[in-house]
Amino acid sequence: MGIALSIIIPCFNHGEYLLDAIANLDPKANDYEILIVNDGSTDIRTLEILKDLREQGYFILDRVNQGLAMARNHGISIAKGRYILPLDSDNKIYPKYIEQGIAILDKLPEVGVVYGDMELFGDRIGRWELPDFDLNRLMLGNYIDACAVFRRAVWEDCGGYDDKIPDKLGYEDWDFWLGAAEKGWQFHQIAEVMYQYRVRSDSMVQTCKLQENQKRLVHYIASKHPDLYLPRYAEVIAEKEFATFQSIAEVDSLRSKLQQALLASAQSQSQLSQAYAELERSQQQLHQTQAELAQVHQRLQAMESSKFWQLRNLWHRLKSKF
Repeated sequence: MGIALSIIIPCFNHGEYLLDAIANLDPKANDYEILIVNDGSTDIRTLEILKDLREQGYFILDRVNQGLAMARNHGISIAKGRYILPLDSDNKIYPKYIEQGIAILDKLPEVGVVYGDMELFGDRIGRWELPDFDLNRLMLGNYIDACAVFRRAVWEDCGGYDDKIPDKLGYEDWDFWLGAAEKGWQFHQIAEVMYQYRVRSDSMVQTCKLQENQKRLVHYIASKHPDLYLPRYAEVIAEKEFATFQSIAEVDSLRSKLQQALLASAQSQSQLSQAYAELERSQQQLHQTQAELAQVHQRLQAMESSKFWQLRNLWHRLKSKF
């Protein structure tokens, strides 16, 4: 049946992570291919790694730097697979993601996108369990990472990843998922860890979260998808308000727990201070008693060595014989 899936890995100066990204992949696999898109990297180490990988038989597509969206689009445009799996160069996937993604899309023609849970590593660790697909929730904010398996037809229907997003700040994956939903494609969630997501303080995600960038991006994306947002305006606002009040309630609850913990800590500290004071008093009394005992012992020794005490002992010995 040929290549079923194409793994697209854009790389811009992340060579130190790239080897991790491909560690679980087989460049000679029969059912999938690996396409690494060099998005105009300038880092010397990254260029050396790309050169080594090219010599090992990996396909490297060199492009002038145009941003993540265009790098993915370039890779997908020449991909042979009917299914696509974008993989950021600082993340890792498990082989089962490839297997299950292909199997689900082969079996369910109405499904356009398959996504799974992620395991965090790097600056944070833990498991991120993603919920079943909910369009209203997706419209409030993206919760599906770019690392998902989707049909090439979805990419074609959406016109690829949007490279016109303001200042290439990101969220092209959120826009892509909204476009797929708008076209009527269904999403399928796998309740298992399918890949590892590296958390970095210098990632594009952190730039997107800056307040001034967040406002511009949300405005751009909501304006781009009026057919989704306008009919659901009331629902989206209600969900947003509910999420906001829920967050406030959680913060208040955490603040209350923190205050209780601080009060308990203060009480414990006070009790500990009292215990230390009592212990110190007991130690002082013990030292005083030991000193008094030492004085008594010295007096007894002095008395026993005196002539009076010796005569007393002699008198008692003589008395005991008669």
